[in-house]
This record gives sequence, C-alpha cells and structure tokens, in this order.
Amino acid sequence: MSKPIRVATVGAGWVSTNRHIPSLHRNIDVDLVGMVVPDGELPSDRRADLTAKYGLSHFGPSLDDAWLDDVDAVVMGTPPETHPELVCAALKRGLHVLVEKPFALTVADADRMIETANEEGKILAVVHNLQFGLAASKARRLLRSGALGELRGVYGVQSSNHQRRLPTWYKELPLGLFTDEAPHLVYLLQSFLEDAEVEMLHVGRPLSADDRTPDLVSMVLRSGGGVPGSLQMTFVGAVSEWMLVIMGTKGTVVADFFRDVCFTIPDDKGHLTPDVLRTQAAAVGGHLGGTFRAGVARLRGHLDYGNDEVVRRFISAVQTGVAPEGISGANGRDVVAVLEAAHQAPGHAR
Repeated sequence: MSKPIRVATVGAGWVSTNRHIPSLHRNIDVDLVGMVVPDGELPSDRRADLTAKYGLSHFGPSLDDAWLDDVDAVVMGTPPETHPELVCAALKRGLHVLVEKPFALTVADADRMIETANEEGKILAVVHNLQFGLAASKARRLLRSGALGELRGVYGVQSSNHQRRLPTWYKELPLGLFTDEAPHLVYLLQSFLEDAEVEMLHVGRPLSADDRTPDLVSMVLRSGGGVPGSLQMTFVGAVSEWMLVIMGTKGTVVADFFRDVCFTIPDDKGHLTPDVLRTQAAAVGGHLGGTFRAGVARLRGHLDYGNDEVVRRFISAVQTGVAPEGISGANGRDVVAVLEAAHQAPGHAR
C-alpha cells in the first residue's frame, strides 16, 4: 500500500474550511497536515477546533515555513488575484497544487502557472467540482447511455441574489461576482460541449459605481461538432438558481446545481394535452423526488457537490503523475479564456 499524500491547505476562508478540508479528511489516501494562513487571520479557538476535528497539527503564515518540507501537496482557497504568485511559489517549492476556481484572471497568468508546473514536474489542478456532483453525473450517465438520443443543445441559466453569502472580496474582481461565479456554469457547458468555442458574448451594465458586476451576461457557444450551447446570467434576481438544460432527440434533462438534482422530461411528441400533462408530471415529480433525496443526503452530511471526486482525482494524479481528467490546468485555462473575453468585452463601463 502506498504512503498517504501529505497535504496542507492555503487560506482559511469558507471554501477551505467547509469544502476543501472535509473532502481531504474523508480521503483515505490523504494525511491532512496543516494550514498556511497569515498570523491573526484565524483565531486560536478556530485553530483548536480544526485540530480536534480534522487533525491539523501545523499552522504557519508562509509557504516558506519549515514544516512544509514534509508536505507533498497544497490545496489553495485564497482570492483569485493571489493564485498566480502563490501557485508558482508552491510549485517551485516542490509541491503539487490544487487551486480553487477561477484558476486565474488572465490567460497569461494561467499559462505561467501551467508552464511552471511543467518545468517543476508537478501536478496542477483546479476545483471544477459541480461536474462531479449528483446532478451533472446523472445527466452525463443518461446522455452516454443513449436514453436522451442524440445531443442537440445545452443551455445554462444563472440567477444570483446578492443577499446570500458572498466572498468579501468579489467587488475587487474585474467583473465582480460574474468573475467569481461564472466558472461553474462555463466549465459545466464545456464538459458537455467538447471543444466549445464562444460565438457571441454580451456583457451588460455594472450594477453600481462600486460594483462592477454586470446586470446581465449572455453568451453563445458551439462544440467542435457543431452542437450549440448558451448561457444566460443575471445578477439582479431575487432568487439564486444555477441550472443546465441538456436537450436530446429523445428527451431533455434538467440539472439543478444548488439542490444537486437531475430529472428527465420525455419527448412531448405532438404537444397535445396528454403530452403536456405527461411532461409536466415528469418535471414536477422528478424535481420533488430529487430534492427529497438530496435533502436527506444533505442532512446526513453526504452532499459534497463533487468536491470529494475532485480530491480523489487530484490525489490519484499526484500518485501516478498523470494529469487529472476534467480538472487539469488546461481545463482551468479553458475557463479563464472565456472569462478574459468577457472582461475585454466592449460596452461595459469599468
């Protein structure tokens, strides 16, 4: 049996303590060692809690700390603008790196990170987790099984309510909350539309003088095989919803990512009254049933939104030296290219 991979986290924000650390702790091939966090950023009682619950034994303010000499890899949950410098520093220190999305803010920075990983012979991966959650995994199984027939289109929709818990630093990003949240829907679209390229991109007006988040973003993509896709995102909604509609010749799948639910709507044929009632029953019943199952999983602490699979793929890549499928540095760069195009879109006051 191979030795566990010794891992430290970088950053002490919500995503690190509520997503990264629990998933690392659940992986039997991981020895969770400690956390790199600036002095004063994490209170002593919180450090004691993390030590008691997850076994973290080291805390230090820098990637240069001596205790990291015995660490194999780090998982970074710091703000996006810090990724290039921290990732490259960790790679040059001899550490494999899994970094939170967005991978970087520019293609140039993404390329620098990937080049450094190649030069150092280390694994570099990105947390693109929702593609491995219950909803996306079921949708992919249905598509591959032929149950949906031939893929005809993939359409994403996102609505975000600013009253929910948000990163304190999102307004510092080039397009505010869009830059932080869009990677999820973009990589999901890319995972279903192989070799997708953006055909059209519209970025709306900023929400306010101190918030560069656009009120609306609309994009059209097309796979290498010609299958169309689109993404409509609004940041003025009273509800928060992230969904994909995956359309085939035999049926349609709706994937609801906040509830981690996926359900199928059958072909409605002539759209006559019996057909409409059948599709309505399938939609309502499928969503309610899925919500109940996901709710039970959440209450039991089993709803991880794909983070466990991200960790599994990353650790396997560290063990084998083979880039992890779906979360490689190249996958991170593909999303950054779309974000950069949005950042450079005309008409959005900056």
